[in-house]
Amino acid sequence: MKFRTTLVVTLMVGLFLTGCGSSSSGTFSQDTIALKKNRSLTYTIVTDFAESYYDVEELTEMADEEAGETGLGVRVQSAEVTDGMIQFTYEMDSDSDYASFMNTSCYLGTISSAMSDSYRLKVTVNSTKDDTQVTLADVSHTDYSLFIWNEIIAVSCPGKVMYYSTNLELTDDYLVVPQSDSAGPYYVVYK
Repeated sequence: MKFRTTLVVTLMVGLFLTGCGSSSSGTFSQDTIALKKNRSLTYTIVTDFAESYYDVEELTEMADEEAGETGLGVRVQSAEVTDGMIQFTYEMDSDSDYASFMNTSCYLGTISSAMSDSYRLKVTVNSTKDDTQVTLADVSHTDYSLFIWNEIIAVSCPGKVMYYSTNLELTDDYLVVPQSDSAGPYYVVYK
């Protein structure tokens, strides 16, 4: 746990200096959770990496060793440095692995499973179809996927975003970003 905290702090030092968004190649310009269709996810940290005393290979080995020691479905997927920026990506088997590893809470399921799991969905969401606002509990497509999280971090969805909470900004059909100075929880619904 101690190293993970140190690693995340080290990698996030330049977080607020980076821009928003993603590219079509799958690289991100800010910290991002990328949800996958099979309910796994990746967590990418993007930050300044201009200091010459850091070694990417050593950092990757240490992070991979730590992830293995947790007993969770977490592993280092990649670490790439480009133009003084590092994109460090963890691959995680599930939202519960992410929540445990990052010591946070989140939920990944469908709207109907969230209701079955006693989530209160009385939150107002924006519809991407017609730019209206509705209550999430009133969304008729309860088989749509739902992700709920609390951190100020972008989320990339594997399907088109259909609804997103009013504390988020939709940056393209698949990516939502928390509004500046907002607080969670954040909700995104996708096909």
